[in-house]
Amino acid sequence: MYQEFTAGAGVIFGRGSISVLGERLAARGLRKALLIYDTGIERAGIVARAVASLDAAGVAYATFDGVVADPPDSVVDAAGELALAVGADCLVGIGGGSSMDTAKAASILLSGNLGPVKKYILAHPISMDTTAPVILVPTTAGTGSECTRVAIISRPDERAKWSVYVNTTLAVVDPELMVSLPLEETANTGLDALAHATESYTSNCANVHADYYGLGAIRKIAESLVLSYQHPDNIEYRSEMALAANWAGMAFRDPLTHMAHAIGDALSVAFHTPHGQSCSLGLAETMRFVAPFVPERMADIARAMGIALTGGEDGARLGDMVAEAIYGMMRAMNVKSLRELGATREQVTGLAQAVADSHLTGYCPTAVTVDVAERLLGKVFDFYC
Repeated sequence: MYQEFTAGAGVIFGRGSISVLGERLAARGLRKALLIYDTGIERAGIVARAVASLDAAGVAYATFDGVVADPPDSVVDAAGELALAVGADCLVGIGGGSSMDTAKAASILLSGNLGPVKKYILAHPISMDTTAPVILVPTTAGTGSECTRVAIISRPDERAKWSVYVNTTLAVVDPELMVSLPLEETANTGLDALAHATESYTSNCANVHADYYGLGAIRKIAESLVLSYQHPDNIEYRSEMALAANWAGMAFRDPLTHMAHAIGDALSVAFHTPHGQSCSLGLAETMRFVAPFVPERMADIARAMGIALTGGEDGARLGDMVAEAIYGMMRAMNVKSLRELGATREQVTGLAQAVADSHLTGYCPTAVTVDVAERLLGKVFDFYC
């Protein structure tokens, strides 16, 4: 019996680390970058800081500001085509998961693979041995995309969000870039990181290396997420969350996630809710659902979240305790329920087939049928109001 842990690209972490972006590209012999981001990142002044670093290092650049939430394959095609047209030799994704995933997927085209990119974005992800350097600069503390191989891209033609695995080169994680993050995004992305850590820890492919990152991330999130929401200008809380999100990303590189993300993908396709919010809505009930199958691991999660245990709790009780703690965090950060978002119970339970068909359900510690998914979706709707 053996396990595999892949460490991924190097990470530069620390306040002000965006200032070394240019010199790190220059040190790799890179001469022209395509910066990929959305217009909100530019308005926040973050692109200007990246450009200043590139200018200081003598690295040329072009820009693509067409990223949108849950980026469709057409946006990836546009970014990749621009990179080829301007002669870029690397891609720099700046922003949340949408910007970083766009950059990752666009590297398929910059690596010489013929488009359109949707040929490589499939229901059961494939690995592409991409060669184009990809540098990722997260501006949210949640997705962990800067240290994973997966790019999640919308396929409107299939009414689905599918994935592909690519190679990445470097992550630059600067907590200062996260101080301007709006409160709603602070909550959504932080809960996404919690989902990464807890789902990977309860995955049927969990491994000992990833476990340490996962439990470490859970502790930091439990200690700092709500505080970072309540005190958004506090750089200490932002730094703790930036590190937690990065660790959570490392945690799910190999074990992957399972039911909360399968539910989240279905919700975001159906209701166009942000990825982190969608995953958070399914997380508490996912933990309650899997707890009887992994009681010892659920006890570890409870302790990491600061929940006092007597030692006599069974799996079901542990699941209840963890679920209620998650709901408490969500309420403290005013995360809207599915009812508040305008969804009906019938619409939500109607997503059962999509959830059961997700490749992520294969990482759940117990089998997931359509009936199981329908019951779980009903609880997701009923229990968070």
